[in-house]
Amino acid sequence: MPNIIDSPFKSISILYRKSHIWLNNCCLQHDLTAAQAVVILIICDFKQLTQDEITKRLALDKSVIAKTVTKLVELGFLIRTTNAKDKRTFDIQPTEKSWQVYPFIKEEIKRTFQRMTQRMTEQEREEFKRLLAMAAEASIELED
Repeated sequence: MPNIIDSPFKSISILYRKSHIWLNNCCLQHDLTAAQAVVILIICDFKQLTQDEITKRLALDKSVIAKTVTKLVELGFLIRTTNAKDKRTFDIQPTEKSWQVYPFIKEEIKRTFQRMTQRMTEQEREEFKRLLAMAAEASIELED
């Protein structure tokens, strides 16, 4: 039987899709999607970011981030204020509601990573994490 996962691109696609399905399913109880959870995670990690910084850090389209942030503001998870130095820029901060779900999101992301790496040893898992970060950083640098 041929290996159905015969290229790194197929593997990346499968990991992305499965991780979003798993995260979507567990975030339903907080009325969040996986994409919204990741934005909350990064905002809480940094305490405050501009919309442009979120876009760059997640390597997503500006319109996708704008829609996601707008929805999270409407749901009470984020506060959007005009940047004092640049009136065309918005500063994004977490609300108490974000801080309440932040530990849950971190734990679910950890659980999702454990699930996708369940056949790996702890050493392999740490190396995989390191290699993924290296590939992501290199990809982001290519856009700058």
